[in-house]
Amino acid sequence: MHAVVNHLSMRSDADWNDIARRFAVFAAGVKRDYPAMKTAVLVRVAASEAVFMGVYDDAATMEHVSSKVAAPWFAEHVRPYLAAPAVRSSGEVIGGFVRG
Repeated sequence: MHAVVNHLSMRSDADWNDIARRFAVFAAGVKRDYPAMKTAVLVRVAASEAVFMGVYDDAATMEHVSSKVAAPWFAEHVRPYLAAPAVRSSGEVIGGFVRG
């Protein structure tokens, strides 16, 4: 398994309800179209901070979804709410589980 984690600093006036609605549509589409993507979650961790985590069966799916699907969607739907550039990390999952 492989994972992507994005740390997102959000503007103070970010509309969290709008972000949640947009992300729900995105997540449903990815779940339907990319079964090798096992997890797509967006977590509000503070008043102006969120974390995205995506978990994939393999590195190829992670790279494809990240660059061809998520990046364009993110640029249109989330970037306007950012206070700073996203901080992205990715790599091989070395422990834990994803429940199907």
